[in-house]
Amino acid sequence: QVTASDVLHSWAMPALGVKKDAVPGRLNETWMRIDKPGVYYGQCSEICGTGHSYMPIMIKAVPKADFEKWVVDAKVKFGA
Repeated sequence: QVTASDVLHSWAMPALGVKKDAVPGRLNETWMRIDKPGVYYGQCSEICGTGHSYMPIMIKAVPKADFEKWVVDAKVKFGA
């Protein structure tokens, strides 16, 4: 899910073939399948405002079992 609270952003992850705009007041969504675990980098590909150009983006792709363990741990750590 992609949204913004201030200005338009153009969220781009070239290595994964994904680009989606983040628009204030709108919830956009996208989906991707990452077959190879690793760290992937992208950036905001628009100059969205002062100090906003080339905002870095990082995705850490992990195996499903690692993600499921993280979810269980996060519920304990961050749960109400």
